[in-house]
Amino acid sequence: MITQLLAGFASHALTPMVSGFTWYHFIPFIGDGSLGKALHLQNTHDAWAAVATWASVIVILLLALVARAGLTRALAKEGPEKFIPDSGFTVRNALEIFVEGFYGLVEGVLGEKEAKLFFPLSGALFLYIVTMNLLGLIPGNLPATDNFSSNLAMSLCVFVVFNYAGLTRNGFAYIKHLWGPIFLIGFLLFPIELFGLCLRPFSLTVRLTANMYADHLVAGAVRDVAGDLVGTIGQVLAPVPFYGLGAFVCMLQAFVYSLLTTVYVSLSTADMSHGHDDHDHKDHHHPEHA
Repeated sequence: MITQLLAGFASHALTPMVSGFTWYHFIPFIGDGSLGKALHLQNTHDAWAAVATWASVIVILLLALVARAGLTRALAKEGPEKFIPDSGFTVRNALEIFVEGFYGLVEGVLGEKEAKLFFPLSGALFLYIVTMNLLGLIPGNLPATDNFSSNLAMSLCVFVVFNYAGLTRNGFAYIKHLWGPIFLIGFLLFPIELFGLCLRPFSLTVRLTANMYADHLVAGAVRDVAGDLVGTIGQVLAPVPFYGLGAFVCMLQAFVYSLLTTVYVSLSTADMSHGHDDHDHKDHHHPEHA
């Protein structure tokens, strides 16, 4: 009896998300669709994505508080001991390594001045996406990064930021450079350039959504096939090799999204006063040099 119950529980817990099961079924007002109706969402999947988003935000905030507490303890020490990292692999050490390394990447693309302004955006996007993706590796958990609406909202925020940065840095020259250097050709070039500019948030959205959905779809298909062939044990063991690949995909997609965001900001803040993008001034570098 107990064996049958455990087998049934494992079977449900490891059922791929594409077949409909998630842990959100057990949360009041979410599994029955009440939350989606209250928020006027079109389907239950969007409601689950909203919950998963806040779950990831809470995880990030908790990690940040733990890291901040460790830093506060270090700064309270006397002398040079305050600058010595914690022994072992701690949350504080991990986040300090991330901030230092990722800031160096952003600075290489944007330059020192702009990096100080836009690193919080790129860094926050990376942390949010990678946290969401990794939480999605938990069987029965539904990440918001395989939801088109959630990713589109995030990408539209990026779209607003890099266009605002371009307009504030270059003024009318930001619009003028879309016309091109030759006036007559501008009638043809401007719509193409404008379409390409507006296409950026959709390319960010489709890339992230498709990759994350495909990653979970493959793992789910393997679980289904293994379950049909050898039962619950197959469902448990067969997807294990894919989790290493899945973790790599989670990191890679978060990196690509945040790096493209940084590059878009770089292109928008480039000097366009001479009719072309120029990052040769003293604190800027071309994105390809990063």
